[in-house]
Parts: sequence; C-alpha cells; structure tokens
Amino acid sequence: MKTLLSIAIFCCTLAMFSSCSKSVDRPSTPQNPTDSTKTDSTALDSTTMRLTGQTWIYYEYFNNFGDPATVLAWKTNRTSNTKNLSLNQVKFNSNATYSEIDENGVTVNGTWTFLNNKTQVQVVNSRGTFTSTIQALSSQKYEWLAADGTYGVMLPKGQPVDSTGDRTPLLTAHNWVYQEYFTGFSQTAPSLVWKTNKSNSTLNLSKNVVKFNTDGTYWEYDQNGTYYYGTWYFRNNQTQVQVYNNVGTTFTSTIKLLTANRYEWLDANGNTYGEMISQ
Repeated sequence: MKTLLSIAIFCCTLAMFSSCSKSVDRPSTPQNPTDSTKTDSTALDSTTMRLTGQTWIYYEYFNNFGDPATVLAWKTNRTSNTKNLSLNQVKFNSNATYSEIDENGVTVNGTWTFLNNKTQVQVVNSRGTFTSTIQALSSQKYEWLAADGTYGVMLPKGQPVDSTGDRTPLLTAHNWVYQEYFTGFSQTAPSLVWKTNKSNSTLNLSKNVVKFNTDGTYWEYDQNGTYYYGTWYFRNNQTQVQVYNNVGTTFTSTIKLLTANRYEWLDANGNTYGEMISQ
C-alpha cells in the first residue's frame, strides 16, 4: 500500500491501485481499461453491479482521514493539488479481474474480491495486495477508506461535472445541506473540517440548511440552529452568488460546480469551500 500511495492512489485504498516504478502488463490501449469478459448481469447482485458497472475516476483524494482536520491531496477543480490523479482510472470486471491506470499512465491488471460481507474490496496485482473499506457505493459514486488513512471519492468516467445554461432552476430547486466543508482551500493542502461520515470533524454542520427561492429571497439555518433570511442574486454572468441577510451581512461566493443535486462554492477570500447536496 505504501507504494501505491506514493505513486497512484488506487493502491491504498481501493485496495487497489498502485504506483510503483516497475511496469506490469500493458494492454495495447492503456487509456481505456474495459471489461473484456462480462457475465450475464442478471446473475450479479446489486453491490457487484454498482461496482462493476462503471469505469471509476478520482474526484477527491484525502490523506490522514482519521485526523480531525483531514488533508485534501487531490480535487478535480483545484490547480494546486499535492497529487495529480487526472490520469487515474479503474475498472472492476464481473469476472473478478480488474484494470487500472495509475498517475503515470501505466496500466496495471489484477484480480479483485469482496471481503467481510461485501463491506471491503481487496485487489491483488503484481505490486501487492490492497484492501479498502467501502464508505459509499452507488451507480454515481464510490468512496473508500484504507487502513493507512487514505480516502478516495470516485465518480463514473464521463459523468457531467457541471451545468450549462440558466442556473436559476438548479439553485432554487432544493434545500441544500453540507456534505463537505474545507478551510485553507487556497493553500497547498486544505483541511477537511466537515464530512457527513466523519465522526471527528472539527465543525458540525449537520444543522445547516439553505434555500434559495425563485423570487430572490432566501433563508438558512446555521450550525447552531439560528435562522436567517434575506435576499440573493447572481453576479458576473451567474458565476457568483451574493447573499444579504437580516443581520446586515453580505456574503459572496463563486460557483465552482452546480448540477441538479450538487452545489459547490468558494468564498471571496479563497479560504472556505463548501460542497452541498440536495436535501
């Protein structure tokens, strides 16, 4: 696992992936690992179908997940990451084989299996054996935690990452709650201070909720359960959101991502970053 950590990310966590300096089997087209031998999907259980149904790429990658202020090492929309996982991808096949591309573009093949009642994934390849615990698994997201504290958030390859056109219907469609919250986002290694499945977060944002209304009003509850209300509007061609509340505070943030069920923003100082999902 240590090797993978230094070179790829798949190693440590996905129990998976690696990054050593030595090369392994290299298919003629390493850019697209695929499931070459599929079995009848009707014979597969739902957990297996979710894991094997996608080619997974990294959206986020954390170090020291067990620490209160976990360090963000990779995020797709950041330019100053300490890791570059833009080349990484992995495909689990229904015949228990798998293929991954590491951060250097090297393809590694091996086998995979579930452990402990399908709560863990174990990968075996020429670089070693890697085991990780599944934190979340759906057709849209795969999150895993390795024993050394590395944590991966993976999305299906080719999944749309942002909206186009008028953003008003997307922003006003839901109540928004926090899934993740970072401080020091402009620094080399931002701290993850809130995540819904992280028990030792330094902030507790479980009470926070905000609603933007189509008439230009908004309301929110903060982490203490205090209620605020006021007005909101877009700025700079719908790239920013500005809020003015009932206690006279103005807050401006830049939209980093906005889809039907996800809203990510960065404050004007480049320090705090919020990842919100629809309630």
